[in-house]
Amino acid sequence: MPPANGLPLRLSVHHTEYVPADGAVVDVVATVQGAEPENGDVRHDGLAEVILLDSSGSMGAPQAKMRAARQATAAAIDALPDGVAFAVVAGTANATMVYPGDRRLAVADESTRAAARNALRHVAPHGGTAIGTWLLLARRLLATRPDAIGHVILLTDGRNESQRPADLRAAVDDCVGRFTVDCRAIGSADGVHDWDAAELLGIAEALGANPVVPVEDLAGLADEFRAVLTRAMSRRVAGVRLRVRTTGLTRVRFVKQVHPAIADLTGRGEPAGELTTDYPIGAWSPHDQRDYHVALEVDAMAPGARRRIGWVSVHADADGEPVEAPITVEWTEDALRYSEINESVAHYTRQQDYAAAVQRGLTAARAGRTGEAEEHLGRAVALAHAAGRDDDVVLLARVVEVLDAAGGRVRLKPDVDARLTQSSLVVSHHTSRWGPQEPPAQRSAPAGPPAPWRHCDETQTGAYCEGCGAHHLAADRPGAGRP
Repeated sequence: MPPANGLPLRLSVHHTEYVPADGAVVDVVATVQGAEPENGDVRHDGLAEVILLDSSGSMGAPQAKMRAARQATAAAIDALPDGVAFAVVAGTANATMVYPGDRRLAVADESTRAAARNALRHVAPHGGTAIGTWLLLARRLLATRPDAIGHVILLTDGRNESQRPADLRAAVDDCVGRFTVDCRAIGSADGVHDWDAAELLGIAEALGANPVVPVEDLAGLADEFRAVLTRAMSRRVAGVRLRVRTTGLTRVRFVKQVHPAIADLTGRGEPAGELTTDYPIGAWSPHDQRDYHVALEVDAMAPGARRRIGWVSVHADADGEPVEAPITVEWTEDALRYSEINESVAHYTRQQDYAAAVQRGLTAARAGRTGEAEEHLGRAVALAHAAGRDDDVVLLARVVEVLDAAGGRVRLKPDVDARLTQSSLVVSHHTSRWGPQEPPAQRSAPAGPPAPWRHCDETQTGAYCEGCGAHHLAADRPGAGRP
């Protein structure tokens, strides 16, 4: 279908065409894909970015975490195009401005980027963690640019220990629809993570449904931040909604995002007319593709009846008429027909089953229910193995001994450290895309870390000087040069 309302978005739907005569649930996969608009110009002054940098005491144990975080933030700042409104915030039990010094957004140019990098050298780890406070400051800052598409990078290595869970939930709810978030969660190279998967998944699900990404290799953090920033800077459309309109024969059971990450959107639906509900799906760029699983409960009908049971549409203009994709089914008593599962639905159902098995298995393990844990985690291993998700099997092997991956036979390791389970929980929500895969765009390999160099009378090992924030390639600056 063509872009709806002139937006650079396209919509297609896939579902099983036949249902049993006594009623059923119709599973629909709706694919929303960005399309390059006729006007290819990007107005960077219509974008706003806030980087929330965890600066709590745990970021100093070891100090390598804080160094990597500062260098990654500097890399993100360097990737900001001219004209973007931005700020950097240090997060502890409070939220403190790093740059600019007062509570406002700066505008990116050569001088403000340099000043922001320089300000990072004052960030030192101390205090506790109150993520809700950080998010509320980001909301306040982005509210000064209501015309801009707002985005936040949230980096943390810990759980929300300095704030009540109810306060975090209230802060997240207050930010819904204001901006989208990309969460990056630091752990150790051996898989120990002190952050809470449920907290970060809740933040991500509410604020754009982007994948939560665990970081165990600090050397790659700068490239990760740069990539996240580059994607965010290509956003063209904010406030997009997936609309589901039903008939009297049909009711919505649930709406979930199923790619690139699993997120339940059901409770975030907003009435948009009779038998019509809008589900917010965030901001979009021409390169984005997301898939949604819409489950519709359908009443019984006489065999042979064929009816339109609903429509799915995507739009951002509340006053416009979105292009709709109709959903039509035929009732039948032929079991061979109604038992056939659409290929796209099967693809995402398996991945949702995997995420559920991981969640149930790890919950049972924490509660000491060994047999139940091994049953669910064994199913998760078998599903991951069958799908070729070898990395997921490796993550699960941190908590179980895999006896037979194909058969799903596992043995729970004794005294499992709950901190080893956090990465498995968030990664289980990552999904692979259904359909033919396009060849990846050719990209230059990211540059590795620079050789040790001298600046500010000290040996530097990162891309930016720890003393003043200068980039290692700026050889013309005073003090630059290789040792």
